[in-house]
Amino acid sequence: MTARLLDFAPAAWQAYQRLRADEIGSRLKQALGQLADDPALVRADPRARRCLVIEKHLRQTPQVWGVPVDAPDGGHWLVVWREMGPVIEIGYIGPVRSTHEAATED
Repeated sequence: MTARLLDFAPAAWQAYQRLRADEIGSRLKQALGQLADDPALVRADPRARRCLVIEKHLRQTPQVWGVPVDAPDGGHWLVVWREMGPVIEIGYIGPVRSTHEAATED
């Protein structure tokens, strides 16, 4: 199996570019690399969650997932993505918002 192509929403790409020089940037890069290599493994992570609110809003979309990335300062960042064949669409990279838990499935 070959790695999938990552396709970033403009705001997600800008957030990633801003963070690349920070330690969280290296952690995000590692998480994105794992996602490109094996999205099924990322979905199996016990901390990964489906983003049902986004799925309902988009209607008839592939499953939308969120996976947290731990920041060095103890905070948490979130990568929201969906798999579209050989492409992984990255819709959001940013701090975990309090509504994340309400928007996901346990």
